Amino acid sequence: MIGLLTFLLVVAGVAAWWQLMQGRQKARRAAGEVCGNHGLQLLDDTVSLSSIVWNRAPSARRIEVTYGFEFAINGARRRSGIVTIGFPASLSVTLELEEGSLFENLQAS
Repeated sequence: MIGLLTFLLVVAGVAAWWQLMQGRQKARRAAGEVCGNHGLQLLDDTVSLSSIVWNRAPSARRIEVTYGFEFAINGARRRSGIVTIGFPASLSVTLELEEGSLFENLQAS
């Protein structure tokens, strides 16, 4: 019985890790796409896991995974942004610009 429980925990851990890695790739593509659409440069071509939360709002109960990234305006001024992936199917990118926040919803695939 202990062996079965251990096996199930390992399988669940591997499945969670796999989903996070797939989400990271999706977040990187989304950040690159939005930065490219606005003439910005995604720095280091990477994102990093910021948080995993359970959204308990009645209208949108889901797990939300947030990835942070940095981008540059004209290659000089560094700014930050976030990609939020809501499971099962929402994807949004927020860029912090001098004029304020730019928020874009993307098609989750």
